[in-house]
Amino acid sequence: MMSHSSRPNIQTMLKFLMLLQLALAVSLQKTSTSSTPQDWLQNACTLIMCAPNKGDPRREKAIQVLQQFSSPSELLALSAPNRDKLETGTNELELLKLQMKELRIQLDIFKTTFIKIQQAILAPNGRIVGEKMFKRDDSKGDFQAATTKCAHMNSKLALPRNVAENSALQEIVAFRNEQAILGITYNTAKKKFEDLNGHPLQFLNWAPGEPNNLGYEKCVEMHPNGQWHNRICDLGWSIICEVDI
Repeated sequence: MMSHSSRPNIQTMLKFLMLLQLALAVSLQKTSTSSTPQDWLQNACTLIMCAPNKGDPRREKAIQVLQQFSSPSELLALSAPNRDKLETGTNELELLKLQMKELRIQLDIFKTTFIKIQQAILAPNGRIVGEKMFKRDDSKGDFQAATTKCAHMNSKLALPRNVAENSALQEIVAFRNEQAILGITYNTAKKKFEDLNGHPLQFLNWAPGEPNNLGYEKCVEMHPNGQWHNRICDLGWSIICEVDI
């Protein structure tokens, strides 16, 4: 379990993101050690989203924040967990690389936490797996109705493309113990099943004895056990759409 102290503080992260952007720009401009605090402060202020007009509250707020630091090195060391290791005279670019590495770790933790929250909100009618989200619609319909419904929601009919996605979709189907239509059709000319873009399937999870009645049962449904069965296309199924995230 993640300890309380290891959880990312969102407010601190956002502040550090802004400061990191400034520090990177200042470093890339090769600010010399002889530059005055006012010199690099003025350069840094122009690199954030603040209005150029003097007196703008956003600009004044940015200046107030930056005036807390006397040099880029001090800014870079703001959130370093090992300040005692940042020796005097260390190259500013190296410090920047260290801070960027630490930031990536914190962002990964933040992303993981955010996904867990999303999963809790979506359950039991939705799942997130990899870079895809499945979401069950409240309505039911045949293949054409299901395809149209998902298109209206700027998504497409669900189609698992690997074991993890199939398991995630199965959890939604099993919760209501019903069948769901998949984004698959049978191409009579090619005599094989394809996705809705006409591409061959790279992942299959047919039930024993399936598919059968080829050329007649041209659609595919998922059962609560996660296995696929081909069926005629005018039945009424649960509709589950997918969207890339």
